Amino acid sequence: MECKVKRLVIIGAGFSGAVTAIEFLNRAPEGAHLTIINRSGKMARGLAYGTNSPHHLLNVPAGNMSALVDLPDSFLTFCQKTDPETHSGSFVSRKMYGAYLSDLLNQAEMQSGVKCSRIVGEVLSIQPGGSGAVIEMGSGERIVADHVVLAFGNFPPVRPQGLQPLDSCPAYTEDPWSPGEQVSSGRAPRVLLVGSGLTAVDTLISLRHSYPTANVTMLSRRGLSPTAHRERMPAPGFSTTICAQLLAASSLASSYVRLVRREVARSPEHWREVVAALRPITSELWARLPLDERKRFLRHVQPHWDVYRHRVAPQTFRIYQEALAASSVSSIAGRILSTSVEGTCISVQIKKRGTDQVIEGQFDQVINCTGPCTDIDKISDTFISYLSKEAMICADALNLGIKVDKDYAVVDRSGKSLDWLSYVGPMLKAELWEATAVPELRQHARALAIEVVKSFMPVNPI
Repeated sequence: MECKVKRLVIIGAGFSGAVTAIEFLNRAPEGAHLTIINRSGKMARGLAYGTNSPHHLLNVPAGNMSALVDLPDSFLTFCQKTDPETHSGSFVSRKMYGAYLSDLLNQAEMQSGVKCSRIVGEVLSIQPGGSGAVIEMGSGERIVADHVVLAFGNFPPVRPQGLQPLDSCPAYTEDPWSPGEQVSSGRAPRVLLVGSGLTAVDTLISLRHSYPTANVTMLSRRGLSPTAHRERMPAPGFSTTICAQLLAASSLASSYVRLVRREVARSPEHWREVVAALRPITSELWARLPLDERKRFLRHVQPHWDVYRHRVAPQTFRIYQEALAASSVSSIAGRILSTSVEGTCISVQIKKRGTDQVIEGQFDQVINCTGPCTDIDKISDTFISYLSKEAMICADALNLGIKVDKDYAVVDRSGKSLDWLSYVGPMLKAELWEATAVPELRQHARALAIEVVKSFMPVNPI
């Protein structure tokens, strides 16, 4: 029997990397090795769950946030140890979820027969070697791996047009999740949030606690506002045949939209349930769309889809509504024409949507909240740049992520699937569309871990 000890290396320790590691630890043969590499010390936290603020809430209720497919009540049970009043429809803090992921990873490591090591550092290079690869770290350490999983998550947003003059300006925040400059104003600070989605709402929540008197303007192309989950889920007594209707429809974005609108019109108060019903078939619907129709969806439908599909917690929405009612938050539909630095402030010219009117505002802080960048050619990250330069990864036709095959193997620029290199994370959106939230990513992490474990099992010689 073959007895070679095999090593899996996972690069990235946010949700996708941590859950892939946990699923591997729970299944891999005794004696196998697992190495988790993360450039920050926040193992099992990542961008989404690394926040220390108790005010940043999950936008999915606790009952659907288990990281483990086989233990659907895992997260709810964890929460109830701290607060017995937590129920399946509760919206708890992201900080709590980070603690949960960390606890799961620690438990899996202690109970597994797999040798596990964690490395905090930067990966400089990955070179194919033998049946696997050799990873070179910034520290000079070299790690030989039989299989490598790329588990990088979301990257900071691209700078919108018009904000280019703000290089090195302390009043401009490129990445809303990075420690930024404090708003320097003796009066109520004036803040412009470029974007109105989930990132903008989280940033607004932080501002409301740090600067209660701040005057916040949320700018987006269409002026769309966030939407909220129900207080209690799900709404009883409602059923829909929307999935059957869509699967029988022609593969056109307009057909999808027409059917969904008609179903919502049948019972407007249940629009959330209609949108939720689409979730199991969203990837199939996306796969059916030809490239031109995908482009049409992205151009005309995606902004509206994002608002209704990605809703905020009811508590968060109430804060947003209270701020609107108090006129401490306003919304503008339009685009930035130009910006200039004037002393410690930023002057912004905005063309309002649907008119020729140009308005000018003075802001003490401008924060880019346009959402994560998925275009690998625009991501300013040394590791992504390296992988791209080496032709190890390539973008899909719409720059929504990276190309992978059906088994999560990374497809290089020549079109070859690399059997030693896999990817799991939100850039699966390129192929699956619905691949950015916990309920889907946990499925992908589990499936990938099972595939890797199969290749690690001892084989009997013929």
